[in-house]
Amino acid sequence: MKKITLPPLEVAAPIIFALVFVVSLIYSRIEPHVEDVSMDYVIENTGKPGYVLVDVRPEEIYEGESPMPGVPGGHIPGAVSFPLGDLMVAAPSAALAKAGIVKSSTVILYCNTGTAAGKFADALARRFNFSPARLKNYRGSIRDWIARPGNVLLPLSHDSGLD
Repeated sequence: MKKITLPPLEVAAPIIFALVFVVSLIYSRIEPHVEDVSMDYVIENTGKPGYVLVDVRPEEIYEGESPMPGVPGGHIPGAVSFPLGDLMVAAPSAALAKAGIVKSSTVILYCNTGTAAGKFADALARRFNFSPARLKNYRGSIRDWIARPGNVLLPLSHDSGLD
């Protein structure tokens, strides 16, 4: 049996790096790209025709229960509630449409930090064929929103999250 000799690391490393780079470049072209947006974008577009602001956190948090210490419950004025978990039910398409989350609108998503909103956007693009160009992730989400003095959360009687 013939012994296989591998090339030295100095030769193999650049080749492996180039292959990984090419694969990641191809993958990034296939992966849906959802734009991260700022608080100013949210303020400017919430309530405009053709835009829908979606709180993807559980309903009780949207309604005012604090999700964790230091993070208030409640929602940004003008937002509709559609929890991320509701995308996993048997037939969410009708519920999405009823909430105004339709392919012809620009959908701005938020949660506590932007992570769950990103997952929601990915699900809309992959499972429901929404155009990634029409999906926006408010990356700072509630934590960013409450950092600006004067921004409110509804209901006004929400749990502040401070114990």
